[in-house]
Amino acid sequence: MNTLTIILPLAIICFLGYLTVRVKLFNKVQMDSLSAISFNFLVPIFLFKSTYQTDLNIALSPQWFLSLYIPLVVSFIVIFAINRYGFKQKNNHSALSALAATYSNTVLVAIPIIASILSTAAAGSAFVLIAFHSAVLFTLTEVFVNNSGFKTLIKAGKNPIVLSILGGFSFNLLGINIPDLLLTPLATLSASAIPLALFGLGASMYYLPFKGNRRIAFINSFHKLMILPALVYVTGHFVFDLTAEQLFVAVILTASPTGVGAYIMATKHQAASEISASTVVLSTIFCTLGYLFWIEFLQ
Repeated sequence: MNTLTIILPLAIICFLGYLTVRVKLFNKVQMDSLSAISFNFLVPIFLFKSTYQTDLNIALSPQWFLSLYIPLVVSFIVIFAINRYGFKQKNNHSALSALAATYSNTVLVAIPIIASILSTAAAGSAFVLIAFHSAVLFTLTEVFVNNSGFKTLIKAGKNPIVLSILGGFSFNLLGINIPDLLLTPLATLSASAIPLALFGLGASMYYLPFKGNRRIAFINSFHKLMILPALVYVTGHFVFDLTAEQLFVAVILTASPTGVGAYIMATKHQAASEISASTVVLSTIFCTLGYLFWIEFLQ
């Protein structure tokens, strides 16, 4: 299947979301409501159903997990150190800039691509890889900002995304049967989750401030889309000898654009918010080119 035919429809949905608020068809209140419905209800249903139906015979090896998270954590620490000791930035600014360069929007973009190119089973196995993604990076951020990582870890565990993934796997592992009477409406709702969430993501690009140090935002975006996936590839291929499918999943997950959660964290701590917002915008714009490169390279 042509790579562009997989990526382009996702990009078009994002662009339509941006265009509708650009021409004032929808306002911010309406799009915030859509995002709340998508991320607090529809996407968790999609994740629960997907993980519930995942084939657990596809083992998630420790090597697969480490291939993703070792480069992720090391990258965060290195970028923090460069900002803190090289550019003499404060702890909060350095940590939040590091978050912007490493935090991935995995569910909305990477998962549909993995499902289209490999299989829904492969996409399902990817959910357990990303179940700890927000918890790890948000906890690291809080530790480097103000040493309050434990509270953030507990809070991340209550996130609808994390709960839905863990819930789906629990039902799957315990063999709890969901009758078709319930599974059919769940399937109908979950089918709308990704398109609506992508539409909302495109709309959010209009409201994010694209200013501040754009050079740093560009460097963060380049690291996010190219350097971090390259580190994952090297670790997975040369250190842990992953299978081709495992390597594809790990690299594509980390080649995702920066998630809006990085900007939300920056706003919360009132540091590096403009850099974080610009990184989200730039990495989202250029992620199509990044994906074209990585998919062709990995195949």
